This record gives sequence, C-alpha cells and structure tokens, in this order.
Amino acid sequence: MTPKEKAKELIEMFIFFASNEGTTEDGFIYSDEMQMFNAKQCALIAVDEILNSFGLTANGQTFFTEYRAVQFWNEVKQEIETFNNEEK
Repeated sequence: MTPKEKAKELIEMFIFFASNEGTTEDGFIYSDEMQMFNAKQCALIAVDEILNSFGLTANGQTFFTEYRAVQFWNEVKQEIETFNNEEK
C-alpha cells in the first residue's frame, strides 16, 4: 500500500465519525467540508500517535523502528494534509 492509499484509507475510516448532520455547540451547521476537515484531523492524530510511538521503551527495552517505517508514516501524514474531496 502506498502512502497515498493509506492516507485515503484512514480518512475514509474517520469520515463516518465526523458527522455531517446537525449543528455544533456554537450553532453552526455541519457541511461536507467540515466533515472532511474533521476526518483529516482524526487521521492526522492517529498518524502522529504512530510516529510518537516509535522508539519508546517498554519493560526497560528500547524498540528501534526501521527508517522505512518512519518515512512511510511521514509520507502518509503529508498525503492526509494535502488530500482533497475530489480524491474520494
């Protein structure tokens, strides 16, 4: 799977949780653009958590991550940031 494909997959996973019905606490009506923005923010949070977990220690052991994995997830993050509705 390419970084672009993974970015699209993550956004599609979160799009259903980024409600496009109803209103916000401030009384604004959700739009398709707001739904996409929210889905992208959720996907970015997920990728940041993955990136932040690399190199953490557990039980006194350090786990090393291959550079390719870090590079892949950084590329996924870039794809999410540049993803637009037309790519759905």
